Amino acid sequence: MPTSPTRRRGGPRGFTLIELMVVLVVLALAATLVAPPLGAALGLGQMNREVGAVVTALREARSQAMIAGKATDFRVDGARRWQVGERDRTLPDRLSLRLVVPPAGQGPDGQSFVRFFADGHSTGGRVEILAGENREAVLVDWLTGHVHEE
Repeated sequence: MPTSPTRRRGGPRGFTLIELMVVLVVLALAATLVAPPLGAALGLGQMNREVGAVVTALREARSQAMIAGKATDFRVDGARRWQVGERDRTLPDRLSLRLVVPPAGQGPDGQSFVRFFADGHSTGGRVEILAGENREAVLVDWLTGHVHEE
């Protein structure tokens, strides 16, 4: 039996406005649940890159001191800026920096530093990179001058 042109088999096709709205609400709820952990993961990646940069800078400072035969400093200026010789870096807004050093690593101007000497040893210290409640630390051994992540 032929089907009439005005009658379709299976009813109308497509989605109703209500169905589309329900799908959009579910997607919005899912996005609000996923976004905070994803943002935190991106922040940790940025923190890991900065920890790597600090480790590299400390190791370069030690190498420079040994090659040049004179002391080289890793200095921290404020909560977001560090420098080694001519190399200067400011951390992104979400991160901060703290340098914990013995009295030998404190200058009269209030700046803290880790000083590496020509024979490889150092004043020692601990560099902390903070992102909210997350913290990574880089240790500098005073006797050997070796740098390693905690």
